Amino acid sequence: RAPPMPRIRAMSRVASLAAALLGLCAVSSVARAEIQQGVPETFPSKNEISAHMGFQAGFGGKFGSTSGFKLDADYAYKFHPVIWFDANIANVFGFGSADGFCANAVGVTCYRGGWALELMAGIKLKFPTRIPLVIEAPALVGVEVLYNRDCGDNGAAVPVVKTGGGVKYFLTKRIGVGAKIDVA
Repeated sequence: RAPPMPRIRAMSRVASLAAALLGLCAVSSVARAEIQQGVPETFPSKNEISAHMGFQAGFGGKFGSTSGFKLDADYAYKFHPVIWFDANIANVFGFGSADGFCANAVGVTCYRGGWALELMAGIKLKFPTRIPLVIEAPALVGVEVLYNRDCGDNGAAVPVVKTGGGVKYFLTKRIGVGAKIDVA
């Protein structure tokens, strides 16, 4: 009879569990140290990427304007303590009922909103406060492309000026939550 082999499997499970617990402890202590409390926001980089989602409400008018779910993404580059270059891309996924007459047909009703793609660039002013709350005010110029409209009157508008304001509260140096409102 051959001598029994030592059991390595049980030892490797204990070692794996210990390594996992040690890793979790290290990560949680780093995350706890990053949370900002009562200090001004100091940006860790000159580059910023942010994503937003929300709702766009159109003004209506003779031919309707797009209203619906909006996805928005920004790239910003800090070249001054308060002024950032800002590039923005957004898409509005419009929805609604057949609420008005089509522009190209007599007596036919359709939803005049459709979808919209926005491509904008400009500056964003960022004003830090004594807490990790940053007030933002963008001023952008670009193009707005309307497409997927029921009436078939797709098109583009150039130049479109978009401005507004918002706030972001930074939970950590790299993660912030906030709200904004824009007018174009």
